[in-house]
Parts: sequence; C-alpha cells; structure tokens
Amino acid sequence: MSDRTPDERERVRRAITINRSPEDVAAFWRRHAQDAPGDDALVRFIPAPGGRGTEVHLERSYTRPGRIAAVIAAFRHELPDQKLFDELFAFKQILETGDIVLSDAWVNGSSSRHPAQPDAQASQAATAQSRTNTSEIGGSAA
Repeated sequence: MSDRTPDERERVRRAITINRSPEDVAAFWRRHAQDAPGDDALVRFIPAPGGRGTEVHLERSYTRPGRIAAVIAAFRHELPDQKLFDELFAFKQILETGDIVLSDAWVNGSSSRHPAQPDAQASQAATAQSRTNTSEIGGSAA
C-alpha cells in the first residue's frame, strides 16, 4: 500500500508476520538494521493475533521515479516498494531459519536456462555466499 505525502513523496507500507516473540524481533532489528529505519521510516512490532508471533510493520517514504524510470525499475525489480518487501522477507527468513533461501533459478542466473538439479559447484558457491551474507548480518538467530 502506498500514499503520496504533501511534498510529493510516496509513502510505502508493508507488513509481515514472523514466528518469534516481539521482544526477540525488536532486539534482532536493533542489532542488525544499520541503515533502516531513518528519518523517513517507521517500524512497529506488534504481537500477531492468536499468539502466532510478531507482525512487523515497516513504513518508508521516497521520491517516486518518473513514468519511464518506474517501468524500467519495475521490470528490474528495483522499485522501492518491491525492495521493501524483499528486505522484510529476508528479515523473516533470517529470524526463522538463520539463512536466506535462494531458488535454483537465482543460483544459475534468473535469465539463463538451468537444469532441474542445480550444478553442484554453483549450488555450493551460492550456499557459501549466503552463509557469508548471513554472518555479516548476524548469523543464526537460534
């Protein structure tokens, strides 16, 4: 969901449920979210209904690109609202599994043909890269 602010900035809101307590999620966020949120962002941690974890609500504002730039950004999956969802989804994966899961298509390149079973070397390289990224973010949350 997005709205325009009076100064023509776009406001994007996203939410995701994480299967952890609000205290765990907030503590992990404070430790590892260096560049977010800033002056233009707001994050809230709310207990999910039925004791199902924590709802993470993130709101950011940005200057929307022009029409042509927006089409190109959408095609390349680089619109701020798409990136915001990707960041929240990666945050959920790290908290719940301790890793960011990559599909075979991303291991071999999204536009290249790939076999049903990934190449062992490409799969190992992607796993090593994922572990490097996870250790930079904070490693396993368990």
